[in-house]
Amino acid sequence: MLISAQEISIRAVTEKDAELLLRNPLSYANTYNLHLPNNWPYHNLSAHLPLYHDLLQKERHNEGYGPWIISAEGNIVGDISIQSPPNKKGEIWIGYYICPGERLKGFATKAIKQLCNWALSQHKIKTIYAECIHTNKPSIHALRRAGFVWYDCYQDIEIYKLREDEK
Repeated sequence: MLISAQEISIRAVTEKDAELLLRNPLSYANTYNLHLPNNWPYHNLSAHLPLYHDLLQKERHNEGYGPWIISAEGNIVGDISIQSPPNKKGEIWIGYYICPGERLKGFATKAIKQLCNWALSQHKIKTIYAECIHTNKPSIHALRRAGFVWYDCYQDIEIYKLREDEK
């Protein structure tokens, strides 16, 4: 699954992609003609990939409910993930990471919008949540520009939400 708009693309990681990323990230980049940033994939994506790969091996219909790779002009600029398939209330959580040299260029906002539009087009999803540390002002701005509203906080973590009817 590939979604392209607003100068960026997000590509859902397939089972085959997850295998490539776990074994040899350069092979993944070469498959899609993308430039690989140094030390990529970063920690969060590396931690999520084995779990997502196992999920896809058991239930292929969950493709898309995991990591997506963000690219712009042939470069991998980050990743964005749906943390798990929707719960019974139709809720999901997203997280994202933009490579250090690519921050403050609007990639996060664009990727969030693209992923949320896809997610809300799935009949099961009604509400999307995201969280960030209260001092991460660029991330808060990206969420707000993508249509999220403040929902709650816990210690130094702020929680934002986007509902289908608020999109």
